[in-house]
Amino acid sequence: MKISGVILSGGVSKRFQGDKALALVDGELMVRRVAKAMFSAVGDVWVSVKDERRGEMLVKACEPYVKGFVVDRYVAGPLSGLLTAAEKIEADAYLTCSNDVPWIRGESLEKIATLFKQQLPSALSVVWADGSVETLIQTVQRSTVADYRSNLLKGRESLLRPSDILRSSEKLLLVYGGNVTQDPYEFSNVNTSEDLTHPKPRGVYRGLVKDNIILNPSQHFTTAVQHYLGGKIFEAGLEYFSESIHFLAHGVFHLAEHAASDSVKMFETAGSNEASLVANRFHRSIRSLMQMR
Repeated sequence: MKISGVILSGGVSKRFQGDKALALVDGELMVRRVAKAMFSAVGDVWVSVKDERRGEMLVKACEPYVKGFVVDRYVAGPLSGLLTAAEKIEADAYLTCSNDVPWIRGESLEKIATLFKQQLPSALSVVWADGSVETLIQTVQRSTVADYRSNLLKGRESLLRPSDILRSSEKLLLVYGGNVTQDPYEFSNVNTSEDLTHPKPRGVYRGLVKDNIILNPSQHFTTAVQHYLGGKIFEAGLEYFSESIHFLAHGVFHLAEHAASDSVKMFETAGSNEASLVANRFHRSIRSLMQMR
C-alpha cells in the first residue's frame, strides 16, 4: 500500500502575525521539520498550498524531503488540501499533517502509518484520553475521500470541517495517543509566536479514553447529509444529534461537539425553536465537559 504524505500549508497564519511555516524552531524552518518527520514515515511527501509561488518556495525550503506541491482546488479550509491531494496525487491513502506541529517525530507518524496498513480502516486519527482528536493529522483511504467529495461535500456547505472525513468513515480507527507517544508536547501546534517558546501540551493521558477505538460514524453523518440535500432539514438535525450521542458514548468529546453543533444549525435552519433549545443545551453541556477534563 502506498501512503503519500500531505503537509497542509494553505493557511494565512493570522494569529501568528507572519508565515509560521517559515518560522525557525531550534534553528530549522517549521515546515521543514514536519517534512523531515513525514518523509521518514512514508517517503513520498507533498505540500498543499494556495498558489504556485508559495508551493515552489516551500518545496525548496523542504529539500530533499518533499517531492512537489499541489495547489488547493477547493475553498474548504484545511480540508481543501486532502480533497485536492486525492485528485492529483496517485496513492492508496494519504497521511495529512499541518505545517505547525514542529515537534512531531517521524517514529510517531510511522506508527500511525503502520497501524493503518495493518487494520485498513476508512480513516484514522489520534484521540487523547480527554476525548480530543487530532483532526488535522489523519490517514485516509483515497476511496473515502473520493466518496466524500462526490456524495457529501455539497451537503456540508457552511458546516465544512477537517473532521468531516473522519465522521463520514465506515470504519474509523481512533488511535489512543498514549500508544503513539509519551511526550505530551510532541503534537503541540503553534498558533502564536508565544507557542514557540511556551507550547501548550496536547497529550492528555488521564480520562475516559484509554485505548484505541473503532467506530462507524458514517451511518448518522451520511444520512444527515442526505436528508439535508433532500430538503429534510429537521431530520438532518436529528441524525447529527444521534451522531453526537454515538461519539459521546465512547468518550470522543471533540467529534461529539462537532456533531452537536451541526444539529443546532440544522434545527435553527428548520425553524424548530424547541429542538434548537434542546440541542443548544446539549451542545453547551459537551463544551463544558471538554473544558473540565
